[in-house]
Amino acid sequence: MNVDNFKSILQEILNSDVANIKLYATTKQNETKKISISSDVSDNLLELFKKSIEDMFLDQDKEYRLKSIDDNNDEAAKTYYYFNGENTYERLNVLHNLSSLDEEVFNFENTNLDDIETFYITISNGEKTIALYKKNYAINVLRRGKTIFFTKHNENIDELKKDILKIDHSFQFMAIENNILIVNLSMLETQLGYDEVITKKAQETVELIASLDFLEDIAKLEEMVQTKKIAKKINLVKNSQVLDIIQSDINKVKTFIDSIEDLKKSLKFTEDNKLKLNSKVGVERFLKLLDDAYLKSELTETLYDSLNKEKM
Repeated sequence: MNVDNFKSILQEILNSDVANIKLYATTKQNETKKISISSDVSDNLLELFKKSIEDMFLDQDKEYRLKSIDDNNDEAAKTYYYFNGENTYERLNVLHNLSSLDEEVFNFENTNLDDIETFYITISNGEKTIALYKKNYAINVLRRGKTIFFTKHNENIDELKKDILKIDHSFQFMAIENNILIVNLSMLETQLGYDEVITKKAQETVELIASLDFLEDIAKLEEMVQTKKIAKKINLVKNSQVLDIIQSDINKVKTFIDSIEDLKKSLKFTEDNKLKLNSKVGVERFLKLLDDAYLKSELTETLYDSLNKEKM
């Protein structure tokens, strides 16, 4: 998914004269159904979320990149990550299946507003659809009890005799075509369990590196894989071309290490050409080496540390 195509699809849906919005929810009881809303509410919700999406993704003054979640290193500024059709996350797949729930509608005579855990909002032009994931928090529900709510009525104020639900413009994930865009990466990792996926993938990559048998000891790398930041960096190098070079021409790698002072200080070889990894700094610089993050300018011959590189 590239930015231009993404923007084009958003504009096609949001600018349509027949764009419509639907609202769904999942409760604490794990029920997922449609919420019936009046035409006035529908119009207001549509404008609310259209403006939110436009401000976030279609403002010409805002630049951003879209990258696969597999390329997430926590250090890429102005970047939104996404799952694509080949790399999905089960806990978000509901966004692709909301239309199947149109016949199941909540009855709020039997459902409390504060039972709602998550809202899903779809905006469609009849051919293409945007689906939004919006977390609901207890603070968004104002319940009657020890508190009385009032509203203005002519010269007076009148009591509101029902609980109140507040829905603002924010959302955390967006499904569009076969992709799920991650607006709130922290929520994905800390509340939806994706940090466990990150660690598991990193452990698999460490096993792959160990199988290549060029490290003297894998223990320090295995220890640091439990750190989320390091686990993400490990995941970036699973398909590293540098690993291929290490296998085919270790002397080329040694020469490169000796040419860069930071690497030379941290990465040492045994007499039988095994790389020593026995410190945190050594692991971090080893991963930067595998990520091909040491780049030299052809023009000035200046060496740069470039984690957020883009291929030309």
